[in-house]
Amino acid sequence: MTVALARVDDRLVHGQVVLGWGNALRAKRVLVVDDAAAAPGWERDLLAASAGELQVRVVAVADAAAALAEEARRPGAAIVLFRSPLAALAAVESGAELAELNLGGLHHAVGKQRVLDYVYLDAADRGALAKLAARGVRLTAQDLPSSAPVDARVWLAAGPGA
Repeated sequence: MTVALARVDDRLVHGQVVLGWGNALRAKRVLVVDDAAAAPGWERDLLAASAGELQVRVVAVADAAAALAEEARRPGAAIVLFRSPLAALAAVESGAELAELNLGGLHHAVGKQRVLDYVYLDAADRGALAKLAARGVRLTAQDLPSSAPVDARVWLAAGPGA
């Protein structure tokens, strides 16, 4: 089966992803694409422990294309997680194929501006999203499966504070 959800969420694996999205999509696995989490250590272990019954695989951004191609051949649904729009763009630029990207949890930080209660963006985020959109990736924001998706392209043209 194909990837059921590709999502940018700065928290990576957490309850909203595991219980909300995982249950709604009947996901079997989570593929985390993140350089920091791919390094051996506590973060990788914590991600796996936080996923309940979902299998967790963590790969570096440079390995995303191969991991996604492999994932497409596996049975059952999978969720792919990126920590930032920049990581998603880097994966696509290195050959990963994404048809759609969900922005689900980009939280407040210095220099970031609110566009939704759960999405804060800075200029680098907007630039990465614009490049993804130019490559044909459909961009939506949706915190929970029960929420209506929002077309994220409106933020790209509207600029800061949109």
